[in-house]
Amino acid sequence: MNVSLQRIRALQALLSKESEQEKPHHTLGELLVFLEPIEFALAGLLFSTPFLQPVPLLGLSTPFGGVLAALGLLQVLGLGQAALPKRIRNRPIETATIKKILMYCEKILLSLEKIPHWNLGSRERILAHPRVLGWHIVFMALMLALPLPIPFSNSIPAWGIVFSCLAMIENNGFFVVFSYAFLVANVFFFGALVYLGIRIVMSEGVRHLFSIEGLGHLSELMKNLF
Repeated sequence: MNVSLQRIRALQALLSKESEQEKPHHTLGELLVFLEPIEFALAGLLFSTPFLQPVPLLGLSTPFGGVLAALGLLQVLGLGQAALPKRIRNRPIETATIKKILMYCEKILLSLEKIPHWNLGSRERILAHPRVLGWHIVFMALMLALPLPIPFSNSIPAWGIVFSCLAMIENNGFFVVFSYAFLVANVFFFGALVYLGIRIVMSEGVRHLFSIEGLGHLSELMKNLF
C-alpha cells in the first residue's frame, strides 16, 4: 500500500499548503496532472471511496460513475488525461470536498494494509494488466452510475473499482483476486436486479416498475433474494 498512501498523503500536504492561499476549488484536470503517471488508478480510488457505504448516494453516483467510466475507458485505450473532454477536465471540485475524500481514502487504505502481500507470477500478471482492469472499472462504473435507491447498489461496484485500482497500483495478487471477485459479484447482483425487474414488469407492468411502489417492491424482493 506504499505507493497509494504516499501519493494520497502528498496530495493532502499540497492542499494543506495551498489552503493558506485560500484556493476554494480545483479542477479535475489539475488533480489528474498531480496524480500522474498513475492518475487514472488514483483518481478511480479517490472518486469511488464516497460510495463504499451501503446507502446509495442518489444524485452523486451518476455523475461520478460517468467520470469513472470515462477514466477507465481511457486506461483501456492507453490514452492520457489530456484525452478527456475539456468540459470534464475543467469541472471544479471544492477543496474541502477533496480533503474529506482524501481523509476517508487514507482510512480505507490503512485498514486494507492488514491484507497480506502476494506476488503474482509472470503468467498471473496478465490478469492484472491495466487495460484488462480498465474494463472492470468501465463496467462497474456504469453500474455505479445507475440511479437505484436500493441498498448496496453503490457499494458493490465501488468496492470493485477500489480493488481494481489498487491492483493496478500495488504489486499484490490479493487485490487482483478481489477485483475479479467483485466483478462476479456485480454481475450477479445487477443480473438479479434485471431478473426481478422482469418479474415485476410481467406481473404488474412497466409503469409499476418505475413507480415508488415498484421500486419498493424491487427492494423488498432483493432483501428476500439475499
